[in-house]
Amino acid sequence: MEISNEFNEEDLVIGTITRMRFSNKDIMFDFYKEHARLSGFCIVKRTSNKKGSDIVRHVQYGCDRSKKPRNKHVTKMRNCRARINRILEENGSWRVSKVVKKYNHQLEPTLSRLMAGHRSLSKSLKRTIVAKDIVGLRPSKNIRVAEVLAGSPENLGCTPKDCRKYILKSRKLQLQEGDAQSLLKFFSDMRQKDREFYYYVDVDSFGRLRNVVWVHSHSKVAYEEFHDVIFLDNTYLVNRYNMPFASFVGVNQHRQSILLGCALMSSEDITSYKMVLSTWLGALNNVCPLAIMTDQCDTIKAAINALMPNTVYRYCIWHIFAKLPMKLSGVLDGKISKAEFKALVLDSINVAEFERRWTDYIAKYNLDGRD
Repeated sequence: MEISNEFNEEDLVIGTITRMRFSNKDIMFDFYKEHARLSGFCIVKRTSNKKGSDIVRHVQYGCDRSKKPRNKHVTKMRNCRARINRILEENGSWRVSKVVKKYNHQLEPTLSRLMAGHRSLSKSLKRTIVAKDIVGLRPSKNIRVAEVLAGSPENLGCTPKDCRKYILKSRKLQLQEGDAQSLLKFFSDMRQKDREFYYYVDVDSFGRLRNVVWVHSHSKVAYEEFHDVIFLDNTYLVNRYNMPFASFVGVNQHRQSILLGCALMSSEDITSYKMVLSTWLGALNNVCPLAIMTDQCDTIKAAINALMPNTVYRYCIWHIFAKLPMKLSGVLDGKISKAEFKALVLDSINVAEFERRWTDYIAKYNLDGRD
């Protein structure tokens, strides 16, 4: 049975109302996003719930200013209550169950084109600016030409800064003549020496190098024995192309670090992380680690939750210590905060004890709401 959408173009101005139905969640999101653009605010997905099912049945979208302000210097977060709740019906349609239109900030319809949630580069614009950059047109003139072709800067759909960032990103993907071939030759030579050596090269629609993943044979053997706890480190950069280098590291029975895989990434978005993680797992017979530690990163967390739902995900203690002075600036001296947090971790004999001590730590320094 085909499910129709119960709205027209005039409804975009009015916005969603209770009991409104949509054939799928993407159409519903696009509808609310377009209404937000016309009204002068942005939206984000706030919560989702499966309610004991295998699929998401309850989703909430809200204003991107819905979070509480962390301190008096934060101006964007206003704890805005505007939101919509949707429920998955038995027939597969999505029904709006609740609508809240209480905005505690000024709406700016004329500035929607400058808001991050409504800015994007179309495929045709990407092709145009990349082609002109390849022939040597300076970024400033390149962007100006794009604005003229669009009719005005307002019709471009993004800001000049967005275009400049994409130009720099495309340049990063364009390896100089011989670089990609040298990399492939190196991998081919490694395969000749080691038949179990695994590598995968990911390219974009233009045939440019995007992501590379490789795993040595001895890493495969070591992973079979030591895949209980893995550390994903993405803090290294290749100086020439500024590409993040990710390494998968484990610990053997002698407490020695062992390399279990490597990757070069063109960007640190969720798509790249999903590709790298899925390729790495595929090289290791899709055996997921029992636990994985990384730096605090929402994109890594989302990729791990999607590909390894049964793997325990934790933040690395080294990164936590490194960020304590910054997170607690103005609250506590850096050396004192490190010492107290280290004692908190080391003195806890079990999870329950750590949670109790952590609650006391938050209450002591009024840290509720900080990352």
